[in-house]
Amino acid sequence: MTKLHKTLRKRMVRTIREYRMIEPGDRILVGVSGGADSLTLLQLLADPYIRKTFAYDLFALHINLGFRTREKDGWPRLTSHFQEMGVPFQILHTTISAKALDPDAKKNPCFICSLNRRRKVYETAHREGCQKIAYGHHKDDIVETLLINILFGRKIEAMHPVQEVFQGSMHIIRPLATIEEEHLKRFASESRLPVLPKICPADSVSRRQKVKEIIARLQREEKHANIRENIFKSLRHVNIPPGYTL
Repeated sequence: MTKLHKTLRKRMVRTIREYRMIEPGDRILVGVSGGADSLTLLQLLADPYIRKTFAYDLFALHINLGFRTREKDGWPRLTSHFQEMGVPFQILHTTISAKALDPDAKKNPCFICSLNRRRKVYETAHREGCQKIAYGHHKDDIVETLLINILFGRKIEAMHPVQEVFQGSMHIIRPLATIEEEHLKRFASESRLPVLPKICPADSVSRRQKVKEIIARLQREEKHANIRENIFKSLRHVNIPPGYTL
């Protein structure tokens, strides 16, 4: 086990304990997109030490969105990976991409894609008896989502480490919530995880990408300020004057 692996495992265990994410006997559906984040999450959750510590079962779900590419679809690589890990899984084939990229669609493609993916995840979790749904959202995702909501959603809201859904019958958990994206990418490369290429044409022009670029530019201009860390820590220092309304 590498030093990075030990570090990420320690930090994830601390996060799970701090937010009481997992209880003994939980069955956890891990949403695996094929990116470095979700593959690293699955790898860490499958770690024997962590599984013994918290006593849970795993189920991996990959949703094939239906994008057409010149290269062979990546889902066969994920199938082999799940089988090698010995983790129960399902590859769900959909036509979500066609709905999201429909020229006549009235909503943002990312919104349509996210909505339909969540619906499939919830349906599968219910069918497989999973009380928890684990996503690979990391510290940078939380920072960017906060700014996206402020700039485009007119609200101050961030991803929650633990989020109740369906009146508490299920919970979304984000065990990587305190870990930086760069460490996850390095771990995925170091562990030779089967990371799939990004094939969505909206990736490069999404609001998330724009916010990433804004933060990166600010960091270049303010070399002595840890911009991302400051935004992340601001969530623990919210000071809104009483009765402040518009």
